[in-house]
Amino acid sequence: MTTPKVAIIGAGLAGLTAAHRLLSRPSPPEVIVIDKGRRAGGRLCTRTIDLPDGRRPRFDLGPPVLYARPPGDRTRADARAAALDEELPGPALFTRRVVGRVGADGEAVGDWEVTGLTATDGMRELAFRLIARHGDRVTFCDHTVAEELERTEDGWRVHTRSLRDGLETVFGVNALILTAPVPQSLELLERNKLTLPDELRYALREVRYARCVALYGLFAPATGLQPGGAWIGDGPLEWVLDNFLRNVSPVPGAVTALARPEWSADHWEKSDEQLTELLMPRVRAWVGDPLDPAHVWLHRWKWARPLNPVRMPCAVLRDLGAVIAGDGFCGAFPDPVDAAVASGGVAADRIGGLLTELARRDTRYTVGRPRSLTLEVAVTSPQEALAAAANGANRLELSVGLEVGGLTPSLGAFRSARTFTREAVPIYVLIRPRAGGFAYSETDFDVMLDDAKAFLDEGAAGIVFAALTADGRIHRGHCNELVRLARGKAVFHRAFDFLPNPLAALDELIELGFERVLTSGGATTAETGTTHLAALVQHAGWQIEVLPAGRVRPENVADLVRATRCDQVHAGPRRPVEDRGLAARPLLARAMGATTELDPDVVARLRAELDGVCESLS
Repeated sequence: MTTPKVAIIGAGLAGLTAAHRLLSRPSPPEVIVIDKGRRAGGRLCTRTIDLPDGRRPRFDLGPPVLYARPPGDRTRADARAAALDEELPGPALFTRRVVGRVGADGEAVGDWEVTGLTATDGMRELAFRLIARHGDRVTFCDHTVAEELERTEDGWRVHTRSLRDGLETVFGVNALILTAPVPQSLELLERNKLTLPDELRYALREVRYARCVALYGLFAPATGLQPGGAWIGDGPLEWVLDNFLRNVSPVPGAVTALARPEWSADHWEKSDEQLTELLMPRVRAWVGDPLDPAHVWLHRWKWARPLNPVRMPCAVLRDLGAVIAGDGFCGAFPDPVDAAVASGGVAADRIGGLLTELARRDTRYTVGRPRSLTLEVAVTSPQEALAAAANGANRLELSVGLEVGGLTPSLGAFRSARTFTREAVPIYVLIRPRAGGFAYSETDFDVMLDDAKAFLDEGAAGIVFAALTADGRIHRGHCNELVRLARGKAVFHRAFDFLPNPLAALDELIELGFERVLTSGGATTAETGTTHLAALVQHAGWQIEVLPAGRVRPENVADLVRATRCDQVHAGPRRPVEDRGLAARPLLARAMGATTELDPDVVARLRAELDGVCESLS
């Protein structure tokens, strides 16, 4: 079998983390990293200047320190960048430094000093270490732009052009990871006429970035600056750094000044000369005059840091074999560097899941359409199980009380259903001890555990359940315990449609190890939730199955499959049954609930429609 290839566009911290994780797998793919910058690192930028006299001052131009906090802010930092460095050979890169904080008017003074991490020889050293760790196993194309993305049967053809000599190269790869700032990744996809699901596209278009102007040069050796620099609360400047004190520059007086995002945005259209003239008086107040006006430079960061990153760790495009990642994701992380490391790691996991899945199909790692579409049918009795199986159901979900959304069936009903179907069709059992919401007491949960164990011991193919916290989030403790009990054969049911952020929730279910999620896309029916379902199917990638549900019928199932690109559906078509034993007292009978049964004719028509649409897709 040939070795799969993955192209990563963007050599910032997210892209290099993704490359590191992929190359650390037991059977690593070939990895090509493409970046238009002159060096790796992205916004972890350290620039070295060759002066005529032979000196080589070095300047950090990106994040001045990692994990700095103003007084009183005790937000926890995961310090993932520092933990990543600990995985790599060589001495520790990061040193904790004291930061001089000049607060804004009215800022409360904390009872602890501000500190942050600086990197010996510059922040970009972490990027260099990540590349060096894997040597010639990674193909690194710096100062190179990806101009065209061409979709092929077995992946992509990435057309690149070197900005050094104009050399054009085409890389054939099986999967793609985009880690540039979100607007740049979207522009690249749209320029190549590659469409995203509407919901995902709208969410990513809302991601905004702060701008930053960096002034750097050689000044008289600074006095009064802390090794971690000065962090300024008001005015045009936000940071002033002496790179010599930080063990970044071998030349004294190598100073970096970073303008505040608001000031940078307001003055962005001004020329370099005008910006230098406006900033220089503020810089002089800290470090005096430049040693030589010719040795002062300016750099502009259009995408300095995300202002409103999305909460999900990455965006998966399942049909394209691609993932979008970067610091515009993982919005729960307080630091963009941690967000970048986390997003790159998850992107590698998702692409790793694709490669594992495709390796089972053929040696070309082709992303193809399914050869068949799975029909899951909800049943409430052994007779219904037999009828569903006989009319084309591939999988059954057994429950009772469908009028209240389904409840746990009896163990006897399950045993009989298995006997009736002769174990030819897998049966998943709903574990829901009561009607109502999905925040369960410990007593409720003990019942769920006992029921789940009993059904699994009796041979259930898996269990269907959900557990939420009182404030409407996924109850990770309860879910983790049941998923482990079911050895991953677990389905999160339509409680999913009550969660406020479905794409982020899907990532949680992947992390918890669920096999599948049953959902109508947050709508009352799958048909009305088609747009959301399409986004979920794509984002699920290859690590969890999305099972559309909610009044799936023969007349809408073909359109649903085509629109969402799903490979399975859930249906429970029912018809009313007259119960003559209750007819004498209709008012009393109404309290007993409507009497219905599975409609096997509709099941057969669903099977025929799915077979027809599958044939047309292939």
